[in-house]
Amino acid sequence: MINTPVYLQYLFDTAVKLGATTVRETLPKSMTLEGVLRHATEVIRFHNFHPSSTNVRSPPQPKIDAFVNATGLGARTLVPDQTVYPIRGQTVTVKGEAKRITTIELNPASSDRRSLKHSEPNITYVLPRPQSGTTILGGTKQAGNWNTTPDSETTRRILENAKKWAPELLNAKGEFDVVSVQVGLRPGRMGGARVELERLGSFVVCHSYGHAGAGYQNSVGSAHKVVKLLNKHFGIEGEHVVAKL
Repeated sequence: MINTPVYLQYLFDTAVKLGATTVRETLPKSMTLEGVLRHATEVIRFHNFHPSSTNVRSPPQPKIDAFVNATGLGARTLVPDQTVYPIRGQTVTVKGEAKRITTIELNPASSDRRSLKHSEPNITYVLPRPQSGTTILGGTKQAGNWNTTPDSETTRRILENAKKWAPELLNAKGEFDVVSVQVGLRPGRMGGARVELERLGSFVVCHSYGHAGAGYQNSVGSAHKVVKLLNKHFGIEGEHVVAKL
């Protein structure tokens, strides 16, 4: 089990130490993917001509060899890829770290797009976050549901289902001490994740999206595949892509 916020920060810090530069920008939805890449190219060039104090080492004229499209649900409209769809997940963060990891499928059928039960949890899990003093309780896998507002009845059922599996977290009243309730939309895709190369005009794009609820589990393997595809395209030997992404 990993503490995901800590893990993400570690990945980000590692990338920065290796020379990565971050740019925040809202991409226009009205353009084709090729048009968006052209827009992104101009944004990156402008950023390099006007570097922030934290990116003073950025080159003045970057040559962009390839883009990696890891836009998750955004790929539905950006690519566009209509096979991308949301899988709604509602979870509850409670105080204390459970003694064990628990995952139980309650109703696998309700995770199918054709059988939606929006207020009924269809999976129970207890996921302690190491060294955080908290545990994540869940949850739902509601395919096709775009609602990002927490449902109170779902919260109640999640807490009730979890009592049997993490009694050590219950307070004197026999209840969990709730820290927060959150909803996330997992980026599902019919046919599974898309990790493949595409040529759009003068742009080389490696897609990597549609990992549903297995983003952390599949991230390392998908990243290795992206590197392998780009290495092959550019004729590079070895494990590292030398082209700027």
